[in-house]
Amino acid sequence: MTAPRYTIIDLGSNSFHMLTVTKSDDGFSVFSKKKQKVRLASGLDGNNDLNQQTIESGLNCLREFRAELDKIQPCKILISATAALRLANNKQLFIPQAEQILQNPINLISGIDEAKTIYRGVAFTEQLQKQLLVIDIGGASTELIIGKGSEVLQAESLNMGCVTWLNNHFSDNQLNHANFTAAIAAAKQVIEPYIQQYQSLGWSLCMGASGTIQAVNEVNSTQQLDSDLTLSLLNNIKQQCIDSTQIDQLQIDGLKTSRKPVFASGLAILIALFECLNVEHIKPSKGALREGLISILFEK
Repeated sequence: MTAPRYTIIDLGSNSFHMLTVTKSDDGFSVFSKKKQKVRLASGLDGNNDLNQQTIESGLNCLREFRAELDKIQPCKILISATAALRLANNKQLFIPQAEQILQNPINLISGIDEAKTIYRGVAFTEQLQKQLLVIDIGGASTELIIGKGSEVLQAESLNMGCVTWLNNHFSDNQLNHANFTAAIAAAKQVIEPYIQQYQSLGWSLCMGASGTIQAVNEVNSTQQLDSDLTLSLLNNIKQQCIDSTQIDQLQIDGLKTSRKPVFASGLAILIALFECLNVEHIKPSKGALREGLISILFEK
C-alpha cells in the first residue's frame, strides 16, 4: 500500500515552492519538491500593485504545480502566501485565478503567523531545548523569533527582504561600498525598535532559516573561510561582492547562479541583524516555513 502523501505550496515573495512528503518515525520523508523563482516582490510597483507580467509568471508556475499535483494525488494540501501578496493592493487579480488553477484555497498568512510557523518548522526539525533566536530573511519580509522548545516567546515580521532591498538599494546593478552602506543603514532603521526587547529576552543559539543564510553557508563550505558563520565572515563575503563590481558579474566560489540577483541585498540585511543584535554566530537550520506548514498539515 502506498503511504499517504502530504503537499504544501508556499507562494513566497522570491520563490514558489511545492513540497510533498510522507510521514516517517522521525518526522517526514521528502517524496518530491519543486521550486521556481517567480520573484513576486520584484513585480510590485511604487503603489504596491503587481504588474501583469509577474501575475502571469506566477500563474504559469502554478499550472505546472497543478499538473504535478494530479500525478502525486496527495491526501492533504495546504497552500500559503506570504509578504509580497500581503503587500499587493491588487492581490485579488492573482489569488482567485491561483485558487482556480490549484483547486484549493490559498491562506494569506499574517507576518506574525509566518514568523510563528517558521519557528515551528525549526523546532519540528531541530528538536532543540535551548532558547533560540531564529532569523529568516525572505523576499519581502524578515522574521525574527525567540522561542524555547515548541514555545514562541517573541515573534516579529519586519518589512524588508532580499527582493525589496535589491529594488531599493541595488537597482543600479552596482556592488559598491555606497550601496552596501545604504542598504545596511536602512535595515538597521527597521531593526532598531526591536533591539532592546530581543536582547532582554536573550538566546543560547541563533539559527538561520533563509536562502540568504543557506547561501552564505554554502560559500563558506566551499571556500573554508571560517569555522562558523560570523560577522567577520559576512564582511569577507561582502568584500568579494564589491570586488565583482556588478550584480550581473557576481562571481563567488560556492554561490549558486539562481541566488546571485538577491545575494548582496540579503547579505546587507544579515550584516545589519548581526550588528544590531550583537549576534556572534549563526547556524543554518534544516527547517523553516515549509517544514512548519508540514507539521500543521500532519495535525489536520
